[in-house]
Amino acid sequence: MAALLLVLPLLLSGPTPSPSGGAAPSTLPDPFPAYAHLPATVERSPAGPALMGFTHGYGVEFMDYPQAIAVGADGGTYRRLDTADDASVRSDQGDPGPMLLSPDGRSVAVGGRGNDGYLATVSLEDGSVRTWPLPDGRSTTPLAWSGDGRSVFVGLVEDDTHRYSYLDGAPPRVVYDVRRADLDAPEGTEPVRLPEVAATTGIAPLPQDGGLLVSTGDGAELRSADGMQVVATGLDLGLDLGPTAVSPDGRRVVTGGAGSVQVSTLDGGAVTSTDPLDLSVTTDRPAGAGRMAEPLGWLAADRILVSTYDTETAALRLHLWSVDVDSGAAQELLVAEPGWTGAAVGEISVAADLLDGAEVGDPGMVDRGRVLMLLRGALLVALVALVLRAVRQAGAARQAYRDA
Repeated sequence: MAALLLVLPLLLSGPTPSPSGGAAPSTLPDPFPAYAHLPATVERSPAGPALMGFTHGYGVEFMDYPQAIAVGADGGTYRRLDTADDASVRSDQGDPGPMLLSPDGRSVAVGGRGNDGYLATVSLEDGSVRTWPLPDGRSTTPLAWSGDGRSVFVGLVEDDTHRYSYLDGAPPRVVYDVRRADLDAPEGTEPVRLPEVAATTGIAPLPQDGGLLVSTGDGAELRSADGMQVVATGLDLGLDLGPTAVSPDGRRVVTGGAGSVQVSTLDGGAVTSTDPLDLSVTTDRPAGAGRMAEPLGWLAADRILVSTYDTETAALRLHLWSVDVDSGAAQELLVAEPGWTGAAVGEISVAADLLDGAEVGDPGMVDRGRVLMLLRGALLVALVALVLRAVRQAGAARQAYRDA
């Protein structure tokens, strides 16, 4: 009876309404959704735009397996990305393929490290999947979406790569083949190759189609929005230019990671200032305590979302911070606990437009799909049946004892 009272509200309550896009502000969920073994998939049960995509669980964990997850802009929808999970390769120990959310959170691009030239785009609104023809013998990584979310830039690297190559001391792979896949192009159209965008380690679009920043071995370039024409060269933006490096107003660029971060100011295609940003303020532990700080995206024109991890437990615990890029002052927003299975959260991708202005809030009951709700109901019915059977058997045994 106690189990019935605990689970019945979950069965009677339907999924929370899914965002339809345009609602503001988005919600960073606190508490963070727990790992689910059988959530609904985006492809079969789409839940609308997503604020965040990530890998839930790494390699071989206790009582779980790695999954690609999309969390809705309302903070209360939790869906598995089956397309990314299917892009897993053995060298990644079962982890999903690399994925990148579009700025509006309506689409996700999925690459593959399996040396087969894989690229897919998935609509988070209707679950449709489109695969793009690419040459074999490549590993692919989505690098950036265009500002309007209608095309994605993908990097191709010869031979196989894997997520854990850094453990072997391998340097970051330079992408020599960049292509642009336009979602409005007819089905079967090959992504357009951009031979001018060569030897890049990262791409970041400017807002309102203001251009495309491309990092190269000789600094960074500002190119036209389609990447075809050079506007400015020799920009000193530092290393590790990420897809959400540019602020919402287009005036600042954050590059780097692991605590070594540079903030650059742009004005008319020129870098007017560069300043280091010490992300060590996001930790209250001594150096070497197991925490690494990484910028994820922009909460506002002067604040970035930063992730840190600590390893005091057997699994990684994720901390999300709001950091002022002027003063470096940090405010902890939430902590994502790994849960009883030890499934850590990582490889985070955010929807830049939805992250801008996002607030922390409790989403209430998390919508993981009708299938999971029905499964819970079936398990509950089975549990009640077993209990009733055990009670009847015990009663029959007592009656037989009295009769004897």
